[in-house]
Amino acid sequence: MYREAVITFVDILGFKNLIRSNTYEQVATKLGTVRRLSGLNEAEDGEGFEPKIIQFSDSIIRIRPLDSVANKEMQYGLMFYEMLDLVHMQGELINHGVCVRGGVSIGQIHFDNQILFGPGFVRAYELESIYANYPRIVVDPILIDQVRKDRRLASAQHTPKQEFSYIKKNIRRDSDGIHYIDYLRSFLGEIDDPDNIPVFLRRHKEIILQNAGGATELSSVAAKYLWMASYHNGLIAELKDESFEHYGLQREDLEITLVEMPLLQSLAI
Repeated sequence: MYREAVITFVDILGFKNLIRSNTYEQVATKLGTVRRLSGLNEAEDGEGFEPKIIQFSDSIIRIRPLDSVANKEMQYGLMFYEMLDLVHMQGELINHGVCVRGGVSIGQIHFDNQILFGPGFVRAYELESIYANYPRIVVDPILIDQVRKDRRLASAQHTPKQEFSYIKKNIRRDSDGIHYIDYLRSFLGEIDDPDNIPVFLRRHKEIILQNAGGATELSSVAAKYLWMASYHNGLIAELKDESFEHYGLQREDLEITLVEMPLLQSLAI
């Protein structure tokens, strides 16, 4: 039997290279970290406030049924919490040097402990494999539209307008018109100790430079981190000078420069 659910499909970037260049122990440790930070709990069946999570190889599937016991008893804001979970997952994985891409949609799915299928799952996979392209989790416009129509996606404590305003804080529209989880801006707001903000941004910058710093030719890998660098620099440009002064930093300390990543060159003369 199919159930209507919010479904997220997430894939680890660079997994083939990880397999080739690391030992079994190193790969197992990395996958263990991904499992933990993805919220994987074998006891969760999707009926509570946490999603059902399934992992195979380098992929994570998250399922939040709209008719779950918890959501029927108290509409808790199912979509908002899925967006927030994805913000935390991406941010924490960055701290461990892992980048992901994915897609989140709504649709019909059947799942149990042995089998998983349905058009909703196919749609989430297509968003990841066809449209994400970069280290971003794409949000299906169908899902965004459904928030306005289906009260099961929203909190019973909020009006539709209020709920949508909370959800929008975690989503950003890209230059290609595609919406995605704005993990960088949202995660900064979730960091408890402000002193850890520049630490996180340095780590984000390091990952980009480790994978594409110094590259002068465009490749499939470089293109992914070129997008990530532009995303990173867009945030750094928004920070006020006072923020850098507070931490004893220069803007260039956190910004990715043209010297560090030549592919960021523009047509400006």
